[in-house]
Amino acid sequence: MAMKLVLPDTNILILALSNQKPYSSFLSSWIIDKQLIFSSVVVAEFLSGATDEEEKVFLSLLKPFPIIPVDLTVAQLGAYYRKKYLTQKTKLMLPDCLIAASCKVTKAALATADPKDFPIKEIEVLHLDSKVT
Repeated sequence: MAMKLVLPDTNILILALSNQKPYSSFLSSWIIDKQLIFSSVVVAEFLSGATDEEEKVFLSLLKPFPIIPVDLTVAQLGAYYRKKYLTQKTKLMLPDCLIAASCKVTKAALATADPKDFPIKEIEVLHLDSKVT
């Protein structure tokens, strides 16, 4: 049975690449197990706040793994999630909706430190905090 793909949210990458436990351990295991997949939205979010050194490390990390673009399918699904939750009085940020759509399209689990940002029932959300082993 194939291992589940994991799409890390930007916050997980920030924590893991600054060597904070347990996030760095999670990231290491996903790299070793070749479970990673990235959203182009997460790539843009991470790079927008990265130092030159962090950018180099991050870009080398990305090389062996798929990057999911915001194509028409992801864009439409992300827009659907945003509209759906706005009618439920839950304001989701469009980038988060696009990240969730990338997870849905690729059947990847979303790893995040902020599960409240992703109330979308159609995706699997891995809530990673220091209590998770």
